[in-house]
Amino acid sequence: MSDISKMKNMTFPIPSFAEWKQEVEKSLKGKPFEKLYSTTYENITIKPIYTRRDIESLTHVEQYPGFPGYVRGTRPNGYIQEPWKVSQEISATSPQEWNEIVKHDLARGQTEIHIVLERLGFPVISLDDMEAMFSDISLDKYSLRVDAGAQSLSFLALFAAYLRKRQMPFAAVRGTIGMDPIGTLAETGHLSFSLASSYDVMADVAKWAKNNMPHVKTIIVRGEPYHNGGANAVQELAFAFATAVEYINACLDRGLAIDDVASQIQFSFAVGSNFFMEIAKLRAARLVWANIVQAFGGSESAQKIAMHARTSYFTKTIYDPYVNMLRAAAEAFAATIGGADSLHVSPFDEAIGPADEFSRRIARNTQLILLEEAHIANVIDPAGGSYYVETLTAQVAEKTWKLFQQIEGKGGIVKALQDGFVQAEVENVAKQRKDNVKKRKEKIVGTNFYANLAEAPIQKANKGSEKAFPFSKVDEENVAQLQAGFRENRWIETAIFMAVRRATAQEIEAALKADEASINVKPIQQWRLAESFEQLRKAAEVHLEKHGARPTVHLINIGSIPNYKTRADFITGFFEAGGVAVAKSEGYHTAEEAVSGALEANGTHYIICGSDESYTNMVPAIAKAFKQAKPNAKLYVAGKQPADVEQTFIEAGVDGFIHIGSNCYETIVSFMKEMGVALDE
Repeated sequence: MSDISKMKNMTFPIPSFAEWKQEVEKSLKGKPFEKLYSTTYENITIKPIYTRRDIESLTHVEQYPGFPGYVRGTRPNGYIQEPWKVSQEISATSPQEWNEIVKHDLARGQTEIHIVLERLGFPVISLDDMEAMFSDISLDKYSLRVDAGAQSLSFLALFAAYLRKRQMPFAAVRGTIGMDPIGTLAETGHLSFSLASSYDVMADVAKWAKNNMPHVKTIIVRGEPYHNGGANAVQELAFAFATAVEYINACLDRGLAIDDVASQIQFSFAVGSNFFMEIAKLRAARLVWANIVQAFGGSESAQKIAMHARTSYFTKTIYDPYVNMLRAAAEAFAATIGGADSLHVSPFDEAIGPADEFSRRIARNTQLILLEEAHIANVIDPAGGSYYVETLTAQVAEKTWKLFQQIEGKGGIVKALQDGFVQAEVENVAKQRKDNVKKRKEKIVGTNFYANLAEAPIQKANKGSEKAFPFSKVDEENVAQLQAGFRENRWIETAIFMAVRRATAQEIEAALKADEASINVKPIQQWRLAESFEQLRKAAEVHLEKHGARPTVHLINIGSIPNYKTRADFITGFFEAGGVAVAKSEGYHTAEEAVSGALEANGTHYIICGSDESYTNMVPAIAKAFKQAKPNAKLYVAGKQPADVEQTFIEAGVDGFIHIGSNCYETIVSFMKEMGVALDE
């Protein structure tokens, strides 16, 4: 026992940064220390280690959660008294089905009712639809989040009419029923009515909500259209904040005070796969927003950001989709560490089709495990004080502020969209992402790395198919009455008055669309990282169905297993990423054996795999004999060789080299075209 006590009292000298660096350089064995640095899509340099010195100039580190600046959270108690809202988006094929699903999921841990009208699965047209949707649901017990898009006014009017019929006080409702016209414009490239009309509605609804639904926010600012276009974290934040400032100015011009506008805004951000970057993004968002509202003269309370998060659609895959569960779990972890107020976790089959009960349950339980088993909510700002996270937070905030000011200098977000500045900025990063995926510098497990060609795909209805819904006939008299009220700038009161009298959403929207001054911009293309390789996999599968076999490359392995295995495994993974089968061989010890075995395979594309030492004599011999016997076949060598060696091999008949620096996607496309695989079906 005395020895243990003595050990407890012993201390070890703390190494200096210089001593640590010296040891690291030894382990690098001659490679430069700078090799440990990396650069993100945000053009932020990531160091291999962070120390106290990195955060000495950061004033917010000494702040406590719940105090201005709000980097460490808008609430002093974090999640301890009130956890984030489990806000899973729910869709269905009818109001009745939606009602049953919502009741089912609320009974199993969901804490916020979440609707995105454009993805709801059915139109909300009438008061009857509203009654069917919310039948037997206690709206005073659960918050409501409705991303209403262009239907914000009509949905809110029908919802208010439903509450009046139920004799439920408006003030009992809490949550968000919001519109985001600029987000819609960026995503689709079009608005069917003018931004001026949208702002008129926005300001009128905000005033009405302040007096009638004080616990409901009516403006949503979405970062997802930029994230799903390939934007980096800084761009997503900067474009979102520029949008919010546009809404603030529009509402201030229409008679609202800054505190009234700021309190009506909820932000929604996607959370991607770069774990620490996403944590820093959400923390930086609080700091930047506080500075913006403060610049408008807003109070400390108004400076607190309301922030919803959703795990990224951009990172999800169609192939090996169960890996999406792990992606969503890591992204949800980042969102909760970052301090989101509410969270939607992507069902693992999101990229394939509508969620079913199983995928909804897994997504919902991902949140519940973080809350109930991982106890994330028990620590206030768990990332606070981390040298790395705090430094990254400050860097993201600084770059966000700089880009935000650049947009403001161009006349604001709408002008920047009309001029194509925003689209060009996003496309620049998107191109980098696409290139890195195609070169496999950015790894997607189960897609461009570790693909499993034997997996059985999940079959669902085509997500992109448009479903036609029957619409009721528009009553022109109702439309005329609505237009008369709208001309007097009584938007929400008129819409509610007419909804109580059974006016439909179609009629409310028809009255709005009387304004012909629509706006168009180039849309930001929405895509997913895995799409390029998924297209190759699909082409290979169609080829299999038509011809009974996948497009195939044949290996010519040289020497014993240890001699060729590393490169054979690399080539196998390389081509399977595109759905191409790889026919393996035993190790050949002579050029004659190799050529004889290759000719028996009766293929069109061959790749020699072995060590650099074994290549020296065997590759030229194999290439000459092989090309004489099969001049139309293609012959490649696995691995990068010195320029003079490559030239020698080419002169012997080798067609090319495949190595870690090769563009995997372009290589497979070239092979498939030569094999007669149709890539455009």
